[in-house]
Amino acid sequence: MRRKCAASWHQISNHLNRPTMLRNYLRVALRNLRKDRLYAGINLFGLSIGIGIAILLLLYVQDEWSFDRFHTKADQIHRAWVKEQVGNELYFNTVTPFILGDKLETDFPEVEAVARYLTLSDLVKNGTLSDEETMHLMSPNFFEVFDFKWIRGNARTFGNDLREVVLTPAIARKYFGTADVVGQKLSLRVGGSWQEFQVGGIIEEAPGNSGIRYDMIIPFENVKSIINERSMQSWTSVFPETYVLFREDVVRSDFEQKLAPYIDQQVARIYEAGDYQVGFQPLTDIHLNNEYPVGYVPVSDGRYPYILSGIALLILVLAGINFVTLALGRSVNRAREVGVRKVSGARRWQLMLQFWSEALLIAGISTVAGVILAEILLPLFNGLADKALDIHYSPLLLLGLVGLTFGIGILAGVYPALVISNYRPMRAIRGTISKLGKDKHVVLRGLVGFQFILSVVLIICTLAMQSQMRYIQNKNLGFDQEQTLVLPYSEAPSNERGLSMVYEDGKRLGELLRNELADESLIRGVSVSSHAFGTTGWTQVGYQEESSQQVKFFQLLNVDEQFLDLSGIDLATGRAFSRDITTDAENAVIINRAMAENLGLSDPVGQAMPKPFEQFQIIGMTDDFNYGTLHSPVEPLVITMNQIGILRLAGDVSYNDTPTAKMNVRINGSEVTAAISTVQEAWQKVAPDQPFDFYFVDEAVGRQYTSERRLSRIISTGSVLAILIACLGLFGIATLTVGQRRKEIGIRKVLGASMLSIFVLLNKRLTIMVAVASLLAAPIAYWLMVQWLNDFEFRVGLSPAWFVLAALISVGIAWLAVSFQSLRAARVNPVDSLKID
Repeated sequence: MRRKCAASWHQISNHLNRPTMLRNYLRVALRNLRKDRLYAGINLFGLSIGIGIAILLLLYVQDEWSFDRFHTKADQIHRAWVKEQVGNELYFNTVTPFILGDKLETDFPEVEAVARYLTLSDLVKNGTLSDEETMHLMSPNFFEVFDFKWIRGNARTFGNDLREVVLTPAIARKYFGTADVVGQKLSLRVGGSWQEFQVGGIIEEAPGNSGIRYDMIIPFENVKSIINERSMQSWTSVFPETYVLFREDVVRSDFEQKLAPYIDQQVARIYEAGDYQVGFQPLTDIHLNNEYPVGYVPVSDGRYPYILSGIALLILVLAGINFVTLALGRSVNRAREVGVRKVSGARRWQLMLQFWSEALLIAGISTVAGVILAEILLPLFNGLADKALDIHYSPLLLLGLVGLTFGIGILAGVYPALVISNYRPMRAIRGTISKLGKDKHVVLRGLVGFQFILSVVLIICTLAMQSQMRYIQNKNLGFDQEQTLVLPYSEAPSNERGLSMVYEDGKRLGELLRNELADESLIRGVSVSSHAFGTTGWTQVGYQEESSQQVKFFQLLNVDEQFLDLSGIDLATGRAFSRDITTDAENAVIINRAMAENLGLSDPVGQAMPKPFEQFQIIGMTDDFNYGTLHSPVEPLVITMNQIGILRLAGDVSYNDTPTAKMNVRINGSEVTAAISTVQEAWQKVAPDQPFDFYFVDEAVGRQYTSERRLSRIISTGSVLAILIACLGLFGIATLTVGQRRKEIGIRKVLGASMLSIFVLLNKRLTIMVAVASLLAAPIAYWLMVQWLNDFEFRVGLSPAWFVLAALISVGIAWLAVSFQSLRAARVNPVDSLKID
């Protein structure tokens, strides 16, 4: 047997080494494709779409998996994290104490360098141009750890001058009109006071696959004008992200074990041993790992690349199945050709090579067409995926495309080639092979059924995702999110001007704005709050319950008297804040139902807050409204007009969204553009030094579900393409099947069969097959959607209607795909049907 295989392989190799033979195979393949244009067209169209879409999806996946890997020492860079056990609560942060970086750099030889990074938003001004910008504070050795490219300036001297600013070309052009600005002056407000900075360098924008983003960089030491020295030396005050560059021979887990007793010693006066932990997350793990808290670097869902890879593979498989099913269905029509070739002396392996050459030719043309299609659709896909992807034709990509061509051609062509080349020559020549054998029919139906299982799964997933997105969009969140414009006060608290002073300044601006807009019919009213709906990271306050010594938490929102009414928040019991009751501004609070349950109070109105906040009295309770995202349950919330009084008594305070004043402007009517102009004119009067940067609450709420909406769109598009490819195959199979059953159809019509009965006959098996495929797809789709919906605390229930509708859609589309050929066959004159050969 081995000798026989070796001899056959030797013959094939010699055969392929002859250019004449290769040209002959290709010439015959082209002739056959031209002869059967429907078969060639369906295969080329389906494979081209499959390959083009797969290229785009895999580009996205490759970009996601490549995040932060462009740094030379990416494998040695880790981000520090901190876990604090306080009573029964665990705090987990990827922003860390300032002192941690200092200790790691000075006390551990395993650490080659430490880079710290944080951001703050404040005003920037050059001449008459003033705007709010995000400033990125980076430590001096940041550019020793990370490989961001400088265009002008010296990265090694960065940080020597406290008043140096480094800009990207885009931000330089915004303020100076040109990127050649090294040495120019730019005014930045840092720590509440204006400072003149000199442009010390121009740096390239961070690559698209970088987690760390920037456009305006200043030395990290400027943080001292914002944070006091006590916080800088505290182990409980967390602000910057701390990145550690380990030496090459350091094993992260070993270093964490060594660090643990050191940390216990440092925090011994505050924490029990083991209650304060420091660990490290690899840089390359940050982007796709949402199990860690989000710091200054945004993260994505690590499951999405796998999902999109699966969809890409699925689309390629569907296109490949089309290839196989059409080739099998067409094999009967080529039986006589095979018989003649065999009688003429062709061996089986030569016939297989012929059919493989046709498969490879189709795959090659489809790959080229798929690449062209991917280039055409790339801008549209970038908009859909919120990316800036580009196709780089590297040797690796070209090699991959060649491999893809051969892979599709060989894998999709192997079974049809084996089947067709195995026909007996005399039966084939006599024309007695009029139908596929029973085993071939099983394979054909199995492949088509598998296509529809995948298609139905995608349809159900699409219906479920769209239902959840509609639920999110239409759910009553408990407040009015429509037509509310938010204007944040842009000054950040500093050592010189604390939170109380900054908030009061913003509040006064809000009152001036309210008075300015009081007579405007387009404006319903203005309120001021410390946080706005559609943002996360609200102020969290921790306190120790006196009776159980358990640590509890609540979210804190500071408002004025107009906020609840203008926001459409109804009280379940009690009353709202009143300007006429002077004590409301000092010691009154309104809580939500979750806070009442947290306190164990069924009737909280008139009760005092727990210690240490017992001076505050509860005057009202709201029902739970979704001020956070629908991914999470509603947290306990305390609404007050005196946040400083509560913060001074709190044992623990944290926030990502600084609780400075936000002006909430409620618009009347539908003339939004005119209303914005009115607000802008009033804002420039009352706050000429403040930028007019605003956003709408409904848009901010919508942005919280961007990744879910993006995935839903991609899967919806994938569903449409998968169904299209499956229908192309069905149309081709229907054409071949009808052609092979012409005599049968003619005889049935002669015997009195109606057009309807012929139509039902040709569609009966297909309907059963799609129905069975729908039943098999249901548990798969059910499991997938349970996993996805579990990410939402508030979600739609799994509806049987999705499964029924998906089955009906599949049957309907399948019938549409084959009905043209079925009706055409049913209407043919039986005399013409019987005039065959």
